[in-house]
Amino acid sequence: MDHHANPLDYILKCAEQGLVPKLFSVQNAKDELKKLREALHYYNNLQAVAWGKINSHGQLYDLRTQYNPYINNEIVVPLYSNKAEFKDFYSKFRKNNVNLS
Repeated sequence: MDHHANPLDYILKCAEQGLVPKLFSVQNAKDELKKLREALHYYNNLQAVAWGKINSHGQLYDLRTQYNPYINNEIVVPLYSNKAEFKDFYSKFRKNNVNLS
């Protein structure tokens, strides 16, 4: 197993076998774990912001910002956005387009 490409797997294998991993491998595993935690944090903050329908050709159509529970769930596709990114985008959009309402 390559300790450069898969440092977390390498650390676990060392722990199972009672071996002491190299310091570089431990630091590399810590960096990879940090990246995984950041990705997990990003995906945990996703929320559905719109819903669309899929036709028999796999095309997305009829986008809505409100969920309709009476439509068949087999054709409804939720569209997700990160909460922080969505709020940031929406606040900029509202500031730039104040006279739309």
